Amino acid sequence: MKGPTVLGAFLESDTEAVRVYRSLLTNPSWTLQDVQRHTGLAEEDVRAAVRRLADLSLLSPVTDSTFLPMNPETVFSPVLRRLEAELDAQRAYLTKHQATVAELATEYAALGLRHTAGADHLVGVDAVRSGLEQLARDAVHEVCTFTPGGAVSAAGLESARPLDEESFGRGVRMRSVYLDSVRNDQATSEYAAWLTSKGGQVRTVPALPMRMIICDREVAVVPVNAEDSRQGALVVRYHGVVRALAELFELVWAQGVPLGEETRPSAEHEASDRDRVLLKLLSEGMTDQGIARKLGISVRTIRRLMSDLMKRLDAQSRFEAGAEAVRRGWL
Repeated sequence: MKGPTVLGAFLESDTEAVRVYRSLLTNPSWTLQDVQRHTGLAEEDVRAAVRRLADLSLLSPVTDSTFLPMNPETVFSPVLRRLEAELDAQRAYLTKHQATVAELATEYAALGLRHTAGADHLVGVDAVRSGLEQLARDAVHEVCTFTPGGAVSAAGLESARPLDEESFGRGVRMRSVYLDSVRNDQATSEYAAWLTSKGGQVRTVPALPMRMIICDREVAVVPVNAEDSRQGALVVRYHGVVRALAELFELVWAQGVPLGEETRPSAEHEASDRDRVLLKLLSEGMTDQGIARKLGISVRTIRRLMSDLMKRLDAQSRFEAGAEAVRRGWL
């Protein structure tokens, strides 16, 4: 059975087989000797490539020395469908655990503890900033961050640069997840590109559950209330909680698109990741203003996206759009 590993190996690393296949695709009457002359490959390499292509059902023998190329879409479509199903399952898993961790963090924050053996409550902008700077300076191996809220001010970005530079100088690995909307903001995009140039990694997603920083998988900083930054932040050192937050980060990271690559477009009859997030937030009763804050874009953009989504779903109202989205499996 041909699986994702076989497909990936063929497309990514079996360059000789791909060259042979393309030669026969454009010249189906060629013999193996013709292919050898055209590609410059050794005879044994051509024959080995033909055997691999035949094993993949991409070539069908006509004579001892001629082969007919088969349609790769037909050959690999079952594999691609299985990969799509696995991605859908991962998205559902991610959505479920995002909500659970966010709820747990909110309940934990509701305890109102200023200090325990495993947590500190930072109150006030200055205390939060000072605490974050100290944790970043203490990091030895890795710093992982969620940065929701859309574009960051140029002044805020520049003030963070020296600390990030210092972390890179100590060999600290840095991974950051921003909202897709920052791709439209020059200052934030340039800063993210600078992080990448220094060895950091930056990805974007349609939505983030909260602002979060994890240092060395030993300590995490989360807001007391994701909707009200004035309530301060919690510095958490409980191993179980930090481990759960680190797992949440990895789930979101796996769904992110690296900065510099285009976000995945959706066909007319398919839902993009942003479509699914938008539909989910609407189904939860969130207002346009709330969704705009969550995705880091304007209310006008939210309404434009919703109008486009309704057209694609052939719906006259948001209620109809929701029902049709459920029918199609988008929600």
